[in-house]
Amino acid sequence: MVRMVKEKIVELLQEHFELNLYEARAYVALVGFGVLTPAELASVSEVPAPRTYDVLRSLEKKGFALSQPGKANKYRPVHPKNILEKFIEEWQDRVKEELEAKKKAKEELIELMTPLIETEIPKYGVERVWIVRGIRNSTLKTQEMLEGVEKEILLADNGYVAANLDTEITAAVDKGAKAKILVLKQILPRLETSKIMDYYKAGKLELKTLDKIELPMLICDEEVFFALEDLAARYFNYETQVWVKDFRVVELFKSKFNEYWKKGKKV
Repeated sequence: MVRMVKEKIVELLQEHFELNLYEARAYVALVGFGVLTPAELASVSEVPAPRTYDVLRSLEKKGFALSQPGKANKYRPVHPKNILEKFIEEWQDRVKEELEAKKKAKEELIELMTPLIETEIPKYGVERVWIVRGIRNSTLKTQEMLEGVEKEILLADNGYVAANLDTEITAAVDKGAKAKILVLKQILPRLETSKIMDYYKAGKLELKTLDKIELPMLICDEEVFFALEDLAARYFNYETQVWVKDFRVVELFKSKFNEYWKKGKKV
C-alpha cells in the first residue's frame, strides 16, 4: 500500500512538476527522511548511487531541495506546499508569456500571409472538393465556412454544429446572412441556453426540429459540407466529411434540405 502511494506521488511529480524519475524518487525520500546525504539517499531510495550527487544538485537548482555544505553535503526538502505553489505561479507566468508570444506571432503571420490569402491566382485548377477527417479538422472547416458566408446558411444538424458553433452562426447572422436551422428533436434541450435559441426567439433566424436526419449538411452560399455514413469512424471521432464548392451540387443538397424543412416542426 505504501509503495503504491509512493509510486503515485512520483508519477504526479513527473507528469505535472517537471521532475524526472530519479529526481521525483529523491524528493519523496527527502520528504520522508528529512535530511539525507547522497550516500544515504542511495541506501533508502531507488536512485542509483552514481547518480545521487547529480540528482540532488538538480533538485536544489529546481527549488525542491536545500543543501548544507560540509564534509558530506546534506540535503533537506523544501516543503511540498511551498515549492508546488511556487512552481504553479511560475508556470502560470511562463504560460502567459508564451500565450502572448503566440498571439503576437499569429498577428504577424496573418499580416505577412494576407497577400497570399487574397491572391486568387491561379483561378484554374483550384480544388472544388475536399475530404476532411476528424472532429477537429471538421470543426475548423465549418468555422471557415461560417466566417465567409454572406447570404444564406442552411443547416440540417444531427447534434454537433448547432450545439457547439452557435457563436459562429449568430455572428454570421449579425453580418446579414439568413439562417434556417433544422435539428434533431432530441438535441433541442441542448440549445435552450444557446445563442441560437436567443436569436430564434428574437426572430433573427428560423429553427425547426425533425425526428430523423439521414443526411446532415451545412450549406453556406455555394458551399456544402456533409458527412459520409461510417459508424465506426464516428465512434473514433474520425468521421469522413466532404466539402464541395459547386453551385450544381449545392442545388441538389438544397432540394434535400427543403424536403427536410417541409417535414420539420416549429419549435
